[in-house]
Amino acid sequence: MDHDLKNLAALKHSLDAQKVGALAARLHRARRIAIIAGDLADTLATYLEYQLSVLDLPVVSAISAGRIYHVTRMLNDKDVLIAISFRRGLRQTVEGARRAADLGVYCVAITDTFLSPLARIANESFLASIESTSFGASYSAPVTFLNALIAACGAHKQTRTIATAREMAEEQRKGSRWYSES
Repeated sequence: MDHDLKNLAALKHSLDAQKVGALAARLHRARRIAIIAGDLADTLATYLEYQLSVLDLPVVSAISAGRIYHVTRMLNDKDVLIAISFRRGLRQTVEGARRAADLGVYCVAITDTFLSPLARIANESFLASIESTSFGASYSAPVTFLNALIAACGAHKQTRTIATAREMAEEQRKGSRWYSES
C-alpha cells in the first residue's frame, strides 16, 4: 500500500487540472471517442468506456489487435483516441495510436513515462505510475487519473450530469436489474 500511495502522490503532484478539464471539453465536442488498450490495461479501457457512456458520450473501446485495427481505421480529425499502455508499450496499442495519428485524430496517451512510444505519438500525455513491489503492476494511479477525467467530463455538462445521476438513482431504487427478495 505504501508504494500505491507513492504512485498516487506522484500523480497528485504532476496532474494539471486545467489540462484534464480541457480534455473533458474536447471529449464532449468529439464526434467519436475511441479507447484502445490491451493485456491488463484492457480493464482500464473498459472502465473508462462504461463511465463515459453513462455520461452519454459517443465512446467505443477496443482491446484486441483486430478490433483496434478496425476501430482506428474509421476515425478522423473530429475524433479523439485515448491509448492506454505502460512500460515499453503494447504493440497493438502503439500501432493503433500511430494509425490514428496518421489519420489526423487527436491522440491522448495514458502511460507511465514520457519515454513511452505512446507519449511520442500522442498530442498530449498523462502519466500515472504502475510501479509495484510485487511482480505485477499497480493500477491505483491510472484508475485515480481516470476518475479525475470522468469527474471533469461530468462537471463540463453539469446540468446534464445531474439529470443522469437522478435517473440512475431512481433505477438503483426500482430497476429490474437489481436483486430483490420479493
